[in-house]
Amino acid sequence: MRILILSSEFPPGPGGIGTHAHQLAKYFSGQRHPALVLTPQAYESDAEREAFNQQQNFEIVTFSTEGSAVTKVRDRAKALKSALDHFQPDIVLVSGGRMIWMSAVVMRRNHIPWVVVGHGTEFGAESGINAFLTRLTCNQANAVVAVSKYTRSRILSLGISKPEIRVISNGADAEFFHPLPPETIDSFREQEDVIGKFVLLTVGNVTPRKGQEWVIRALPAIVRRHTDLVYWMAGLPSEQQKLEQLAEELGVSANIRFWGRVDQPTLLNIYNACDLFLMTSQQLTNGDFEGYGIAVNEAALCGKTSVVTDNSGLAEAVQGGLTGLLVPQGQFEQIADAVTNLIESPELLSVLSGAAYKNAITHQTWDQVGASYLRYFEEILGED
Repeated sequence: MRILILSSEFPPGPGGIGTHAHQLAKYFSGQRHPALVLTPQAYESDAEREAFNQQQNFEIVTFSTEGSAVTKVRDRAKALKSALDHFQPDIVLVSGGRMIWMSAVVMRRNHIPWVVVGHGTEFGAESGINAFLTRLTCNQANAVVAVSKYTRSRILSLGISKPEIRVISNGADAEFFHPLPPETIDSFREQEDVIGKFVLLTVGNVTPRKGQEWVIRALPAIVRRHTDLVYWMAGLPSEQQKLEQLAEELGVSANIRFWGRVDQPTLLNIYNACDLFLMTSQQLTNGDFEGYGIAVNEAALCGKTSVVTDNSGLAEAVQGGLTGLLVPQGQFEQIADAVTNLIESPELLSVLSGAAYKNAITHQTWDQVGASYLRYFEEILGED
């Protein structure tokens, strides 16, 4: 089976859509199903991108990010047509709103099945031109895969129902993310001057949707009872200045640290060095929401439980009360209560962390996710 993947983002830059596309391409190729990825790689230098691409077991065609919107759409459509002719895929997998729109135009001229991946953001707007185009184009696909039941509900509410909508949750890389030896963790914590401190961690673009603001708002209540605490934030520092100002106003500047975008070895270290992972995402007024939360799985594979917000796909990345805790969106008082409860109940923290690891290694790896996609592709091709 030859699989073409069209993605709106891709490593080595950050982003869940890119991680999803990369891990599936790697798995497909490893299972002897040739994969070709078409994508912009917009966050890294040419040298970094080239070094990354040469390490992969599949081919990557990188879209130019230069030029006007019209020029980019035209050039990307031409590249997709060329790939269809020369790579001759059996099936096409498409991730990212504008990639879906473009694919609908190109794919209607051939008989190759194409499948949309619904992550979340692209289905947030319930009205307007974006919602119209997403509804129109997705209803032309052969199938839609939603990364969570919550995302599936939002896809259906948008009026997308013509293709089947299958839920295949996201995973994490169990080959890379794993618990490190205690002495390695202790050495890293000593290096970062957090010995004896309770470390909270969020991984993701520092933006309103990812919800780092709500953890910072919860910090005053937490540090009143536990002064030896620090909150680490790793990811593109898009809203760092705003949150630094908020922390200053709340008197918790000494308890936060922005890591910025980190390399993979550092990411593994900070997952292992933290005591508790948090992803307190919120739905924005434009409808943007968290479709799943791959970072929660990554933290779990490193043996860390999570506190996450409900009413989103995050509620499916943990089993509430078993592998992590759920809190309402935008309620920093309840975030503070959940964190304080876990700090003061080390036995509960340990039980949840152990259960999170066991669940992740058993059910939430990319190998398991990739196998589910291959089985679904075989169903779709069998129907043709």
